[in-house]
Amino acid sequence: MKRVMRVISAAFVVLFSVGADAQAPPPQTMTVFLQSQYATLKRNLIGAAEKMPAEHFSFRPTADVRSYAELFGHTIETQYFYCHAVKGGANPVDGKTLEKIVTDKAAVVQMVKDGFAYCDDVFAGMSDENLLAMITLGAPPNTRQSARGSRLTMVVVHGNEHYGNLVTYMRIKGIVPPSSAQ
Repeated sequence: MKRVMRVISAAFVVLFSVGADAQAPPPQTMTVFLQSQYATLKRNLIGAAEKMPAEHFSFRPTADVRSYAELFGHTIETQYFYCHAVKGGANPVDGKTLEKIVTDKAAVVQMVKDGFAYCDDVFAGMSDENLLAMITLGAPPNTRQSARGSRLTMVVVHGNEHYGNLVTYMRIKGIVPPSSAQ
């Protein structure tokens, strides 16, 4: 019994000494949080586009909802909208209705990758200070001010909202979504 107690005591000493030497993780600032959430969204959306077999890209559970491909088109078009608000310049998909024109698997996968490539530098260049910087949205006379961070947060929020829809479509087809396969 004494030997068992010594082994347990020694184990506690080792565990606590290892913990004491370990460095605390860096603080999770708003920038670190958003970059992490964006990376997860990127992995999940690209994975969802790649995992679904091509014959299911026209699938819709009921007639009144978007197809699998249309969900991606809507999500990525909106992602361009929010990132464009921060980047400025010309929006590469302005005037296009991606959910109606990008319907086959190969094109959807490429559209999703291109949408993230468009936003990658915005998320990489974030700082806690520039997330609070105000940007002007809209054209005169209907302009308004918004924090850069609110636009980038919407990329993550909106993208995850529709990733949830995609998960349901994948589950209906018996496919394990990327977020559950990890």
